[in-house]
Amino acid sequence: MAETVRFHRKALTDLVRGPWTQFWIAAPEIHGDALALLLPYLSRNGASVRVLTSLIPSRVADGKVDLDALQALRSLPNCEVRSLAALASCLYAAGPDGPALVTGAPLTLDGLDSDRAYGVLVDASAPVLADLESWWAVARPYGPADWTALALETSQRLEARSLNDEIGRIGAFVRVSVRGTRRTRRLDPKEFGVAAGDWGRLVRPVEFAMYKLDDVIRAKDDLEAVLADRGLEWNGYYLVPRHFLEHEWPRLFAAREKQLRDRLQSEEGKAVLKAQLGQARRELEAFFGEIYQRAATGDMPAETWIDVQVTRLLTETLSSTVLEESGLEYRVLTILPEDPRSVDELQRLLQEPKLRSLQLTFHI
Repeated sequence: MAETVRFHRKALTDLVRGPWTQFWIAAPEIHGDALALLLPYLSRNGASVRVLTSLIPSRVADGKVDLDALQALRSLPNCEVRSLAALASCLYAAGPDGPALVTGAPLTLDGLDSDRAYGVLVDASAPVLADLESWWAVARPYGPADWTALALETSQRLEARSLNDEIGRIGAFVRVSVRGTRRTRRLDPKEFGVAAGDWGRLVRPVEFAMYKLDDVIRAKDDLEAVLADRGLEWNGYYLVPRHFLEHEWPRLFAAREKQLRDRLQSEEGKAVLKAQLGQARRELEAFFGEIYQRAATGDMPAETWIDVQVTRLLTETLSSTVLEESGLEYRVLTILPEDPRSVDELQRLLQEPKLRSLQLTFHI
C-alpha cells in the first residue's frame, strides 16, 4: 500500500518517531536545520543509523551537504555515513519492518516544506530496503583521514571561491605617485656658447640635480605600506577592497598629504630645501667656472657671467615653486583587463598564496 505525501516535514518526523531498529537516510542534499528535526529521535539503544549522501567536495563547498550536520550524525552511537557520488534519489526508511518515504524532497527545509515536493509512503518497504542495502555495499566508507581530507579540500574551495567573489566586487587597483620630488637638468655646453670643437673632458654634457625632496618619497612609501597591508601589489599597483578604497583610503591619504604639506612648509622643511638649492648653486658655479674660458662670454667678467648663468637656472622663485608643485596623488584602475598579457597576469595574481590571508582583511 502506498500513500501520497505532500507535507514532508510531518511525514518524515512521524516516520522517525515510529518503531525501527535501523533508520536509513539517503539524500544528495543534507542541511543542518532540517536534520535538527530528526536528531532527537535518531539515538536509540540497540539501533543503528545509516546515511548515504554525495560527498563530492564541490557539492559540499556549494552548501548542498552541510559538514557540520554530518558531524552531528557521526557523533550519534551506531551511526555511519557513506558517500555515493551518483546518488540522485531521496529515500527515508524505518527498517527492518517499517515504512519508507520515497520522494524528491532532500533533507533541507526548502525540500521538506516545498508545496511542490511530492512523494509516497510505502508500507511494503522490502524492495526499497533491498535497494538501499545494495547501494550501501558499493558506497565509499569514510575514515578519520577521509573526513579530514574532505574538510581541508572543502575549505580550500570555499576560500578560493570567496576570494574570487570578493575580487570581482573589488574591481580596483590603486597606485600612488609623487610630484616634484626631484628636479634634474642636463647641461649641454653648446647652450652656453662652447663650440663643439672645444669639447673635452671638462665640457662634456652633465646631468645636474638641483634638489631632492626625501619627505615626499617617505610619504609615498608610507602610503604604499598601507596599501600593501590591505592588498596585493601588481605591476606597481595595489589590489585593495572596494570598502577600504571608498571609506578609509581617502581619509588616510588626506591625512598623510596634510602631514607632508605641513612638513614641507615648516621652517625646518624650508631650511632643508634652501640648503639643497645652496649646494646646487655652488656646483653650478664650479661648472660654469670651468667652461668660462671656452664659452662665448662677450668679454663679460667671469664672476658676472657665472652669476647670470646660475641665476637663469636657479631663479629666486624656484624655492616657492618647488613647494607648490611637490605632493602626492593616486590613481584608481578598475579590473577590466582586455589584452591577453594582463589577463594572464591577473590569473597568476589570483593564485598568489597571500590571498588566503588577505580575505581576513577584506570587509565587503
